[in-house]
Order: sequence, then structure tokens, then C-alpha cells
Amino acid sequence: MMRHLQELMKRVEILEKENAELKSEITKLKEENTRLQNLLNKNSSNSSKPPSTDGFTKIFNSREKTGKKPGGQPGHGGFYRQLYTEPTGIIEHKQKFCDCGHEIQYKQKFSAKQYVDVELKVNIVEHRSYHGKCPHCQKKYENKLPSELVNPVTYGNNLKAMTILLSAEGCVAVDRINQFFREVSNSKLNISNGTIINWQKEIANKTDDEIAEYKKELLQSPVNHKDETSMDVVKELHWLHVLGNKKTTLYHVNAKRGHEADEAMGVLPLYENVLVHDHLASLVNLSLCEHQECNAHILRYLKAEIEKGRNWAEEMVKLLVAAHRETIADGVKKSLSKKRLIYYEQEYDRIIADGKAEHTRSDERCLNTDNIRLLCRMEKYKSEHLLFLSRAEVPFDNNLAERDLRMIKTKLKVSGCFRSSEGADNFAKIKSVLSTTRKNSENIFAKLLSLQSPQLLAGV
Repeated sequence: MMRHLQELMKRVEILEKENAELKSEITKLKEENTRLQNLLNKNSSNSSKPPSTDGFTKIFNSREKTGKKPGGQPGHGGFYRQLYTEPTGIIEHKQKFCDCGHEIQYKQKFSAKQYVDVELKVNIVEHRSYHGKCPHCQKKYENKLPSELVNPVTYGNNLKAMTILLSAEGCVAVDRINQFFREVSNSKLNISNGTIINWQKEIANKTDDEIAEYKKELLQSPVNHKDETSMDVVKELHWLHVLGNKKTTLYHVNAKRGHEADEAMGVLPLYENVLVHDHLASLVNLSLCEHQECNAHILRYLKAEIEKGRNWAEEMVKLLVAAHRETIADGVKKSLSKKRLIYYEQEYDRIIADGKAEHTRSDERCLNTDNIRLLCRMEKYKSEHLLFLSRAEVPFDNNLAERDLRMIKTKLKVSGCFRSSEGADNFAKIKSVLSTTRKNSENIFAKLLSLQSPQLLAGV
């Protein structure tokens, strides 16, 4: 009997040990399942993942419905096509004689409609030099061709500017640029890919003065935006960096993402005003300038925590959105009064404290979770998240830099990677000039023409 009882006790001990091991394993599996589920639930609306990674998943639109119909709203003046003030041709519709045979008399007043179209015409001017002599004094003459005509066929500045415009602004691949001109010219133009690439190099080499001026303007700017995006150059990962404001854009290609690239751009290490960015470590550690964190990113991170049932995150979203709306209540960005600023700072601190208490009460007490990392980050960088409240010139987010990068991603998706480092650098220089030109409401085609040497060869 005693022996049988001992065997039962031993067996119970073994089962309890196995049960404890299984419980421990189940706990680990649950934690791993939660971690993987959180990773699967991340998309462009609740993390820093780009929209291209969303696949076919339908992302919830956080914009509030207004109930308004698409298009112009009641009271809107509307837009319509205005007649051009300087038509290139005029056709007068006048019946000269009446049916009875007498000449019709017309008043000066008339009604007009215009027909507008574009004609793509290839202008080929052949320059010929002749040799001769004077029949009187027998003096010989050898006429020389213009020095601009180096090759048997020299392409004009308009054609060069159009190819650069299609490549840098239209995101058209070099092969398709060649095909486009061949089709519209009825095969008269057959420009080699190498020629187009050489034109890009030629234009890029003439942007040095503009780039130097952009750097000076960025150093003096009260607010700058910084961001970067990945790109492939010769099948290797590189980064396209952008530093800009409402008037100036500077692009730079570098194999590195952080401090080394910022040094190469030659602006940020010396910049002393406000820098808006997405919390990249190399930018956070810049000591000369003030910092404004991109709150659009923070709102996405908070959305991810709301989806996990975090009450503090929902309160923080409401606070930041309300603060942002108050700064732009009249349609113009403004700074808040000291009283309102104190209110938002106190509410910010209260929500952070509530978030920590909520985290402690939950079963998830690990310090290495997205929830506690976000809480600690927002607590540590409170002033960087709320700087926009006290400075009218400081924006709520870093959307300006993201807009400057958006077209670059389109080009990479359409045309693929860059086949040489030189080509990537040339593209960055040209894009810097074109983006800055557009921000200043200037004509980018005229800017491309101004970067080239003047040509007076079109006349006959």
C-alpha cells in the first residue's frame, strides 16, 4: 500500500512538472503569436511602412465624411476656359453679300471662339559653307561653319530640354523617350540612349552654381524638412536624401543613411534653426538646431496602439488633432497663447502618466514592447512633439519632405534602378533645380533652356 502511494506521488510530481513546462511553453507561444499578429496588422496607416507594402488589403480611411458631393460647392465661383489674348491666327467668318445681292455692313463687335492645338514639328536647318574667289583680284575665300556645329548633326536646346523634362519630371525611361520622339517625328528623330544620357550629364554639370545657392538659402531658412528613401544604384542599396522648405529643395544620393550623408550634403552640421524630421537617430543627435518631430508618424503609431485597445493612445490622438486644428483655426498657421500652451502640455503629461499606469496594470509588462517604447519616446521628446504649438512657422508634420520624395518613388517604380552612381547624382542635381523652380512658380522648361549655352542656329 505504501509503495503504491509513493508511486502515485512520484507520478503526480512528474505530471505537475510537465504541466508547469507546458504552461510556460503556452505562455511563450501566446507571446510569440501576439508579436506576429501585431506585425501582420501593421500597414501604412498605423506604422512607417510604405503604402506599396499593403498589397490588396483595404486600408481604413481615417478622414471624416463631410456629406458634401464631389466637385464645386454651392457659392463657388467656378472655373472655365478663358480666351487667349494673343491668338496665333484669326479667321473671320463674314458673308460678303446678302441673298438679295447687296454687300452686308458689319459692326465692329463680334463673338469669338478659339480652337487650340499643339503642332510637333521637326525643324532641320542645314548650314552649308562654300569656297570661292573674287574674279577681279583672284582672292580666295573659305567660309566657315558656326563654331557651335561640332558634329555632323547638332541637336538644339529645345530638344535637350524636352528630353530632360520627360525623364526627370515625367518619370519616362530613356528607351521610351527615344520611342516617343521617333513616333511624333514620323521616324525623323532617332536619338540614341547614350545621347540622352550625355544630355542629362551636360545639364547636371551646369547646376553647380544653383546647388551652391540652394545650400546657402537652406542654411538661412527658419524651418527645414529632412527625409530620405531607399533606391537601387548599380544593384546596391542607396539612399536619396531630401532637405527642403517651401521655396527650396536639395536632393542628394548616398550609400549611407545617417550622419555621413548629412555631412556630404554640407548643410545640416551647420544648421541652427528648426529641423522637422521623422526621428532618425542621426538627426535627433544634431545639437545646433531645434527639432520638431513629425506628428503624422506619431498618429500612425498611436493608431496601432488603439487597435490593441490602448485607451491612452486614443486620448493622445484626440489631443494632438485638437491642438493642430486650433493652430490653423483661421486657415493660417499661428502660435497659441501661453495659457493654451500650458493646457496642452499638462494634458500631454497626464495622458503619458495614464498610459504608463495602464501598461503596468495589463499583463504585458515587458519593457520591450511597442506600447512602452512609444510612451517613453513621447515622454522624452515632449518638447519636440509640441514645438509647433508655440512657433507659428513650425508645421505639425513632415509632409513637405514626403511630398518632395513622392515623385522619386514613382520614377523608381516606372523606370527601375539607376545603372551608375553618376547617373543617380545627375538626376538628384537636375531634380533639385526643377523642384526649386516649381516651388517658386517659375517655368521649369525655361529654366532648363537657361542652363544651356545659347544657340542662334535655327534661322536660315
